[in-house]
Amino acid sequence: MKGKEMNSLSIIHEEVTTVDRNYDTVKSTIQENLSEWSDLYMFDDTHHQIRYKTEGPLIPEVNSKTPILILLSNPHPHSVKQGMFLSPNRIGRTNPFWDTLRDTGCFEYDKKIDTAVMIKNQYQGPFRFFMAVFFPFPTEDPTHLIDFFGKKEYEKMVETSKEAIKKLIVDNKIMNIICFGKTQYDIIKRSYFTTGNYISILKNGAIIKDEIWFSENVSVYLTYPTGWRFAKNHKIMKKDNLIKIFNFITTHSKTI
Repeated sequence: MKGKEMNSLSIIHEEVTTVDRNYDTVKSTIQENLSEWSDLYMFDDTHHQIRYKTEGPLIPEVNSKTPILILLSNPHPHSVKQGMFLSPNRIGRTNPFWDTLRDTGCFEYDKKIDTAVMIKNQYQGPFRFFMAVFFPFPTEDPTHLIDFFGKKEYEKMVETSKEAIKKLIVDNKIMNIICFGKTQYDIIKRSYFTTGNYISILKNGAIIKDEIWFSENVSVYLTYPTGWRFAKNHKIMKKDNLIKIFNFITTHSKTI
């Protein structure tokens, strides 16, 4: 039973992408740039497909708390190998995201964060946190997706990922999504204009908010990237903005 339970709590699975353009170039580029993580990727030269390991979504057990989706760009290969979103780095240092979340006062849990903690809601706080990546393909940097696959394949990824995220949101009645990155925010928000110098906007204490493309009832927020640290008081700035978002969600909560 224990083994089955541990397996049921895993968020690591395989997905397949078919490369319609320049398969050989895409394959060699991935092999060259992600050689350290070669066991995560398998290539089918006959069908021009890449089978790869990825993470999420993490879907917590149902309770009465307000659901919030934490939406990241795409997984880092190291994170996939560790089996958990935003896992400790190579020297075991906790990802700064968890410190920011704790500092808001809306997430109380002082032990190691793993899938069981999040899926079984073992933390204290007013929210039930879902976690997902927008793009499932793991790279060391989100910009590598265009570099590796090219613009046309990237655009195909965008459309596939939008449908997957929409299903996650609708199936779980999620009304609030927090994007820790501009890329996924600009893709899923309702307005078409690209978000400008959003870091300056956040530094000025504002909340960046829109609605999701398919529903006026689902709110989307943009906050600092999880690893952003380009200011002396970056920890306070990241915490303060997240608190403002949480407070706004609490006072403006919607239901389906």
